[in-house]
This record gives sequence, structure tokens and C-alpha cells, in this order.
Amino acid sequence: MEDAENYRDRYIEMCTQIDLKIRETVVPTETEKRSFKLPKIELKKFNGEAKDFLAFWSQFQKIHNDKSIVEEDKMRNLLQSVEPKSKAERLVLSFPATAENYPKAIDQLKERFGREDLLVQIYVRELLNLVMKNAVSGRTKTDLYRPCTMNLKGNYGRWRALDEHKKNMEISLHHW
Repeated sequence: MEDAENYRDRYIEMCTQIDLKIRETVVPTETEKRSFKLPKIELKKFNGEAKDFLAFWSQFQKIHNDKSIVEEDKMRNLLQSVEPKSKAERLVLSFPATAENYPKAIDQLKERFGREDLLVQIYVRELLNLVMKNAVSGRTKTDLYRPCTMNLKGNYGRWRALDEHKKNMEISLHHW
């Protein structure tokens, strides 16, 4: 009987300590206001070029994944996020602007412009073109260093975005 009382006392003491630790942790509430304003972010418009899809999608994905935005508004945002008279706009406009068509439009954009095999080909071709231009122009190694590193850094960012896109697609498919 004494062991049960000791256990109960110990349990109450631990619960009290946990409760105190939880209360010590300061969690900002939604009602707290920022003391500064964030700059308005303008989405880069997608021009319908596959090489620019990952940059577009990395921004637009925040809208796409936001559960507080209804599908009709997502479709409207998508229409505003494509350049006028581009391949991307024609593709999106091929769907009537309804909530039911939003996922279809997104799937078609991904299929047309975001295919991994296509993007890999495009980025490799860009690197090969850079190497060929430099070989033909007869530049020295030191002349090539800056443009080559700039291009590689740009393509490295694209490769990372492609890898991130692939992981997100795997996660999406896994939850489906």
C-alpha cells in the first residue's frame, strides 16, 4: 500500500513539473501582431519554358499547398501567374476556371513542363552548349572560370530544385 502511495505522489510531482515546463514555454499566438510589415511578394510569372518551371513551381507551390485557400482562388492565382500569350497560359485556359479543374490544370502543367527527364535533358544541354561555346571561342581557363561558375551555380540551383521537386512529388504520391 505504501508503494502505491509513493508511486501516486511521484506521479503527481512529475505531472506538476511537466505542467510548469509547458507553461514556461512561450508560444506566440495568432493574435500577436508583428511589429513590422513583410514586403509584398510578387510571384514570378511562368513563361511556358520548361527550364523555368522549377523556379515558378517553387514559388507557386506555397499557394498550391495552402489548405486555407479555396480551389477557385487557387485557379485564379494560377491564371494570374502565367505570362499572357504563353504556352502555359494557353494550357491553363484550356480548362474552364472552376474548382474541379484546378487540380487538372496543375497536373497538366507538371506533365508538360515539370517532367524530370525533360528537365534533366534541358539542363545538361545548357551545360554542353556552354562548354561548346567556350571551346569554339578559344578562351583560356581563366577566361572561362567566371561564366562557367556562374552557369554551374545557376544549374546547381536548378538541380537542387529538381531534387526538391522530386521529393515533394514522392511525398504527394505516398500520401495518395
